[in-house]
Amino acid sequence: MRIPHGWPQRLRRMLRSTNDVTIRRAAAELPGEVWRAGSPDRPTTLVHGDWHLGQLGRRSATAPWLLIDVDDIGVGDPAWDLARPAGFWAAGLIPDDDWAVFLASYRDADGPAVPPGDPWPVLDPFARAAVIQAAAHQPDDELMAACERML
Repeated sequence: MRIPHGWPQRLRRMLRSTNDVTIRRAAAELPGEVWRAGSPDRPTTLVHGDWHLGQLGRRSATAPWLLIDVDDIGVGDPAWDLARPAGFWAAGLIPDDDWAVFLASYRDADGPAVPPGDPWPVLDPFARAAVIQAAAHQPDDELMAACERML
């Protein structure tokens, strides 16, 4: 049995937990692919379901990196695992050079989420969803301004 990852459910829980008009309007404009784990025209892989750099940990400075907090792991579109870093970059929270190195490293490792060339046509809806979800969870000025720009 293939269990879908948890991002779409996370979005639904977020909408039930907020009355913020900006966040609700931005979420209402999200396309259909963000409300399901995968799409028929996209790759399907194992997806963390809540991936961001804080989901990597080590037991010591010399130990290997470990993927942690796998409660929402499942199958779906691998673009979800790039959603938060892509969204935070688009919102101005991750410097351009850092995003470029991250994306190049992902591609060098044969990551399946984005095709060659401009990654944004694939990442945009997922990045928007991640920013909206983060703004609902922790409404800081930069995230709320990014939601307003989406409208």
